[in-house]
Formats: sequence, C-alpha cells, structure tokens
Amino acid sequence: MRLAELQRRMGRMLLDGASDPEWLALLADSPERREHRLAVHRNNVRHALLNVLEAAFPVVRQLVGAECFTATALAFIARHPPHRPALYEYGGNLPVFLAAFRPLTELPWLADVARLEWARNEALFAAEQEPLTPARLAAVPVCELPELRPQPHPSVRLLESSWPIHTIWDAHQPAGGSLGAVDLERAETVLVWRQNGTVRQRPLTGGEFALLAAFVANCPLAEAAGVAGEQDPKFDFAAALARLLSDSALVQQF
Repeated sequence: MRLAELQRRMGRMLLDGASDPEWLALLADSPERREHRLAVHRNNVRHALLNVLEAAFPVVRQLVGAECFTATALAFIARHPPHRPALYEYGGNLPVFLAAFRPLTELPWLADVARLEWARNEALFAAEQEPLTPARLAAVPVCELPELRPQPHPSVRLLESSWPIHTIWDAHQPAGGSLGAVDLERAETVLVWRQNGTVRQRPLTGGEFALLAAFVANCPLAEAAGVAGEQDPKFDFAAALARLLSDSALVQQF
C-alpha cells in the first residue's frame, strides 16, 4: 500500500469514524489495542479542528449554543477535512455548509454571520502593506489625482448581506446589545480590515460600498467617485475618502 493511499485511508478513519481492518492490521498491537489507539488519535484530531472552528466562529457558536455548534462542527469536519497544513486556513467553507445544513435552516442569516467571521479571520492573517496616508495623497500632483488608482489594503474584505450581520455580530460582543432588539429585515454592507494589528469592522453606506467596490475593480479616483455618487446622491466623497485614509484601509500601487 503506497504512502498516499495509507494517508488517505487514515484520514477517512480519523474524520468520518470509518473502520479499515486492512489498515489497522498494519499495526503491531493486538486488535483491541489498535482500536483504542485509533480512538485516541481520532478524538485528538477532531478536538483540534473543533478548537480551530470555535476560535474562528465565536458568534456563530453563541447564536446556536455550544452543544449545537459542536455537533454541527463535527459534521462539517467529517465532510470537509483540511487540505493544507495551515490550521488558520481551515473553516473557510463553513458558511456554505451552514447555508445548506438542514437542522439550522430556521436561522437563514447564520451563514452570512459566518461569512463575516471568516472575513475577520482572513483579515487577521492577510499580508501587510504600507497604507496610503493623507500626507502621501497630498504629495500627488493635483493634475494626477483624477487618474490615481487607490487599492484596498490586502486585509480589506467587503461583505454585502440581506441581513444585519454587523449588528448581529455587535450584539454578541461583551459591550454589545441584545439580538432581540435587532431588526432582522434590514440589509447591511460591511467593511472588515486590519489596522495596527487589530481586526476592525464597520457598516458601510451604499456610497461607501460602491466606492470601495470601484477601487477593488481598479477604477481611477474620479471614476470611483462618480460611481459612488450615482449610488448615493447624498454621498460625501471627501469625507468618505478621508475616513478610509484614517482607517489605513487603502494602499497605492506605484
């Protein structure tokens, strides 16, 4: 049996609970001892992956309760084992899994809250890059400003949801409010980014979201401002740009 096949079959035993007598026969222990060793290893692997998911999705865990989260996470682990030796990358497809997980269909906003929490995880581990500052922007010749192409910082994530995902998330922070006071019929767009090593997030207006989406699409400054203005006639471009610069959410490609 080749090494890759051994690893594949061992992974199946560890994550979905299957038994593989042929594989176990390769161990020198007695049959009872083999099963015991496998059970210990299986428990350790599942516990480690469960800890990763609990750390990445604390609000989802609060929303469904610890027992339900554990059962859901173990079902996810069995169907979606890690494919890379980097645990901080594990869990990215949990939101899609939750959206189709029948026992939780009565919580239609849960998957989008999970998307928000995963965006925070991605922002935490994203690459670093020198932000565009007000001073650097002021040094650009006025004639070149319209064609300047700011880009979102590598940690920036934009989320658009039919649900108030930021408000739900905020209600489950230590200083947050109550989920009972949240208007679940309200859509929200959210900016997630990292500033000075700390992951931050805030809801966006329609104009702010359009502006950042235009920057993602590599639109020049003047065009991006126009797109945002079309989305929101009351949009204050100067104020929005100043806030993004203050948040260290933009970089400049030279």
